[in-house]
Amino acid sequence: MLATACGSDDDSGNEQQADPAKLTVWMMGEGGDAQNSFLDGVEAQFKQKHPNTDVVVQYIPWLEAPKKFQAALAGGEGPDVTELGNTETQGWAQQEALADLTSRLSGWAPGKDILPDLVKNAQLDGKQYGVPWYAGVRAIYYRTDWFQEAGVQPPKTWDELVTVAKAVQAKKPGTYGIAVPGNSELPFYSFLWGAGGEIATDDGGTWKSGLTSAESRQAVKFWTDLVTVHKVAPPAAAAWNEIDARTQFATGKAAMAFAGSWQQAAMLQADPNLDKVWGTFPVPGPTGGEAPAFAGGSDIAIWEDSKAKDVAWDYMTVLLDKQNNKKYADSLKFFPVYSDLVSSGYNDDKIMAAFAASMKSTKLTPMTPKWVEVSRTKTVTQAMNSSVMKGQKTVDQATTDAAAEIESILNAK
Repeated sequence: MLATACGSDDDSGNEQQADPAKLTVWMMGEGGDAQNSFLDGVEAQFKQKHPNTDVVVQYIPWLEAPKKFQAALAGGEGPDVTELGNTETQGWAQQEALADLTSRLSGWAPGKDILPDLVKNAQLDGKQYGVPWYAGVRAIYYRTDWFQEAGVQPPKTWDELVTVAKAVQAKKPGTYGIAVPGNSELPFYSFLWGAGGEIATDDGGTWKSGLTSAESRQAVKFWTDLVTVHKVAPPAAAAWNEIDARTQFATGKAAMAFAGSWQQAAMLQADPNLDKVWGTFPVPGPTGGEAPAFAGGSDIAIWEDSKAKDVAWDYMTVLLDKQNNKKYADSLKFFPVYSDLVSSGYNDDKIMAAFAASMKSTKLTPMTPKWVEVSRTKTVTQAMNSSVMKGQKTVDQATTDAAAEIESILNAK
C-alpha cells in the first residue's frame, strides 16, 4: 500500500520516474509582489532537489476557480499542485479531483504539529486530500481618529456595537457607522455562533439545520437590523461582499468594517495613510467576550491526474515547511498552521493582536463535501440575510426557507 501511494506514477517497468520539465501550480486569487517573491524563493529551494523542473504558477481568481476545476475534471489540463479554500477540499475530493495524501502526510514529521481541526477539515472518509497552508480569521477594523472625535471606545457587546456605530455616524455626516457585507456568509457566522446558534449538525447521518432556533434567529435579526432598523449601514449593503465592505472603509465612507487580517495590503492601496489611523477589535459576543470566528484559510493538494505526484509532494513539503509557513503567513498577514507558531509573536501588533485573540476561539462550517454547494453554488446563507435586508422576507420566513434548503442539499442521496 505504501509503495502504491508513494511510488512512481510511471507504468513503464520499474524505472524511477524522470523529473518533469515543469510542475504546474494553481494558486487562488490575483497574486502580488509579496506572494510572487515568496514563491520564487520556494522554487529556488525546490530546485536544489529537482534542478531540471521549472515551477509554473498560475493564479486563478477565487470566483472562477469552481469552473476551472470542473473543466479540468472534464478532461481539461489540470495542475500538479493546487491551492483551494479549506471549505472546498472535501467537495473536490468527493469528485475524485484530488490525490490521496494520507500516507505521505503521516510520514512527514512536520505534519504532526499542524492544528488538528484544520487537518481534519481536509479529510474525507478517513483519507487526507489536502494539507493546511495558512489560516485566517475576521475581526472588525475601525478608524481610531473617528472614534476619538466621537468619544467612544471599541465595543464589547452587540448593543455597544450599535451605540458606537450610531455615535460615529452622527459625528461624521455622509458616512456610515459600519460597512456590513450583507451578501457574505463568513462574518455573519461569528454572530450566529456568538448567539449560540448553529448552521447545521450531523444527527446520526442526517443533517439538521439550526437556523430556525431562537438563538440563530436572534443573530439573523441583529445582523440584518444593522441595515433595516439601526441604519448604520445603507440599503446597498444587502448586496455587498467583503471586498465591497472593505472598500467602503478604506475610502473613508465607513467607520468600521468586517475584514480579514490579510486584507491590510488591499486597503492600504486605496489609502496609503490608513495605517496611521486604523485599529482592530474582535467581533464581540452578545453580552461580552469574543464571538467564535470562522477558521478560514487554504489547503494545498495534489491533482489526481498529475503524472508527477512524487515531485509534486516534494514541492509541497518545501512550500509548507515551518520556516516558509511562518514567512508566508507574516508577509501576507495570515497565520501559520502549526500550533507552535500560531501562539506567539502577534500580541504586540496593533492590527494582528485582535486577530490572534480571535484565533483562540474558532469554528468550522459543516464538514461535508456537499457544503460547497450550500456555500458557493447556492449561496444559501447569503441569500437568507440579503432577503431580510431587502425587505423581501421576515426573519422567520428567511431562516425557515434557508434551513429547508440546507437540509435538502446536505441530505441529498
